[in-house]
Amino acid sequence: MSSPCTMQPMYTLAISALILPLLTAANPSNVFTLSPNLDAPLGVSNAIANDFISISIAIHWFQDYAREGQGSQPNEFSRNLLQSLADSTSLPPRIRIGGTSADRTTYIPTQQDPILTVAGDNGIPVNVTLGPLWFQQCFDPANFPDGTRFTFDLPLVRNDSLALNNTLTGAGWALNAIGKERFDAFEIGNEEDLYTSQGVVPSSWTVKDYVERWRTFSRSIQEKVLSPAGFEADKKWFQGLVFAGLGNIPAWTTATAFNAGVDEDGFIKSVSLHNYPVGSAPWVTLGRTFMNHAAIVANLSQVIDDIAFLGSSQSTQNIDFILGETNSDFVNLNMAQFEGVLGSALWTIDYILYGAYLNIKRMNIHQGTTFGYAAWQPVAVNDKQPQVRAPFYGLKFAAEALGRHHGSTQIIPIDVGEAHLSTYAIYESKELARLAIVNFQEWNATDGPRPSDELRLDLGGTRRAVRTRLLTAPAGASADSGLTFGGIMWNFTTGGLPARVPDIEGERTVKIDRDGIFRVNIGASEALLISVEE
Repeated sequence: MSSPCTMQPMYTLAISALILPLLTAANPSNVFTLSPNLDAPLGVSNAIANDFISISIAIHWFQDYAREGQGSQPNEFSRNLLQSLADSTSLPPRIRIGGTSADRTTYIPTQQDPILTVAGDNGIPVNVTLGPLWFQQCFDPANFPDGTRFTFDLPLVRNDSLALNNTLTGAGWALNAIGKERFDAFEIGNEEDLYTSQGVVPSSWTVKDYVERWRTFSRSIQEKVLSPAGFEADKKWFQGLVFAGLGNIPAWTTATAFNAGVDEDGFIKSVSLHNYPVGSAPWVTLGRTFMNHAAIVANLSQVIDDIAFLGSSQSTQNIDFILGETNSDFVNLNMAQFEGVLGSALWTIDYILYGAYLNIKRMNIHQGTTFGYAAWQPVAVNDKQPQVRAPFYGLKFAAEALGRHHGSTQIIPIDVGEAHLSTYAIYESKELARLAIVNFQEWNATDGPRPSDELRLDLGGTRRAVRTRLLTAPAGASADSGLTFGGIMWNFTTGGLPARVPDIEGERTVKIDRDGIFRVNIGASEALLISVEE
């Protein structure tokens, strides 16, 4: 596996105020022995797709990630960050364009502006109108890494006489702009299980009503848009369900939708559910809510029933289960103290790796220009310049952990007996390739010297060296700047390209001790990636 900078130009970045000497304690507070299986053990995950880590972007923000300068040219900053993730895994992230704003979109053939919006709550417009120019600009191939594939979310919420024609217009424009080689799927609707609470359907609205409307729309899209464009009717071109909750509304699940006949026509290639583990409740804190492996396990384990259902019959066993829109917190504004800091990057790592272990096929991590959990801000907003934010480092670490192997890559968690340590073994073609370790002990520089744990890695004397890269920030869990991974920083000032930070240790080679043990330290609020050498 290459280092995170070998496939792109790299700058040396002088950071004086942001990067301080690391405060890791000289003597570790705990010592643990880690003896992973050298060959993939029973219980390891299925093979993980190289594009497992993918992206979802709210439709009203998509033009910011695609273009800059009022749409005049590709957004190279965003493209370079997406390419950085592609360099780690050999495939670019798939991009899903959608969200509540997509369900509220009207397509206007005569509109000269690419996009017009009417502001709403939580950064989500109450109305979006798109003109043809939006599609022409946003889906320019120059905007994204080569090989990027797209899922496009179409409106379902409207039920007036023009609703279906509006959706067909959007489907035709999207398909024409994306093109056959880059098109992945259509979604229809967004979080339909919340329609009653939003007051857009009668209180009697049920999953059967959803299925009836979905089948009407999907049949029309297949007949009037997909088939004329050469998309065979006997293949699957739809990502279904797009429900908001994991078990929050028992009547709205993968099982109830399929039992109601949602795939009667055989159109569905994948099932997408959405997941945001928490909101803005008074009990939400960085350490207890996000830097908490047990909470991540409890939340994500809700997908087990959905995956099991799809695998339970011949008619559904080839349908992928994905989290098609997900991130840390469904309140995406005014939560930056939790969502945009090192602690949330650590959450991102553990959330992604545990999801891969559960055999979720893909995770589309949701983005929006002003959203607090965004991995990067793609364009200037008021007086704030574009920036790389802490969650990007979580995406990059997880991408490097899963790697770019072209054979099977599998993962399994390892219990080291400490709640604050989350550890994973990653196997390539059944052989141990990497270990990913997250230290969730919450620490900030104001707390005094940084505690650390010593890990004694026992590989049975079969290896002579390992390589390590550390994700850290001198200020600790609440740091919203100064993050580095393997001594590298990503920044707008370098156009989203990696920059080597002076005086910060990069990739480190650790040699075996006389007793056959590798000794590595990991500080509180840090993550360590260990690559196993031959």
